[in-house]
Amino acid sequence: MDEQPPLPVRRYLVAGLIAAAAISGLLLLVRPILFSFAPPLDDSNYNVAAAAEAAKGPLLVEIVLNESHAIPGEVHRDQRVGLTVVVAPVVVAPGAADAFTAVDAWSPTHDCPVTLGADRLVDCAGDTWTYGGVPIKNAQDPWLISFPASVSNGAVLVDFTHRIATGS
Repeated sequence: MDEQPPLPVRRYLVAGLIAAAAISGLLLLVRPILFSFAPPLDDSNYNVAAAAEAAKGPLLVEIVLNESHAIPGEVHRDQRVGLTVVVAPVVVAPGAADAFTAVDAWSPTHDCPVTLGADRLVDCAGDTWTYGGVPIKNAQDPWLISFPASVSNGAVLVDFTHRIATGS
């Protein structure tokens, strides 16, 4: 014999299914509204590091950009564009907590990556820059490309769509 559940059980089952469908539909409507309050996730608002981590000292950070910006040192792999940047706390301004610099980790003089030295950035030929991208040995050398950086919600955000005019 094929027994069917009692009538009240069927009603609760149907009501539960209708409620689940209504909640799912409501979430699908509300979700875009919630995300509209968040900043855009593009290369003008790129989260490169936690501010607390970057405040400890300079970081060499490898990132994946959303699109190419013709920045020296970009690495193209399939549909992705990789870039390495140096994020460092600004130490020249006393009391300037949460102030950071972001520079391209690519040497403009020898077309090679720069690495973190003890107190400076160094390229493959020994040319050096401050963590802010200013040449140390030869003032005639070009500065490293610098990008606007800010802090929001404990993260260092960098705008890779704009370059900061430098002394070179």
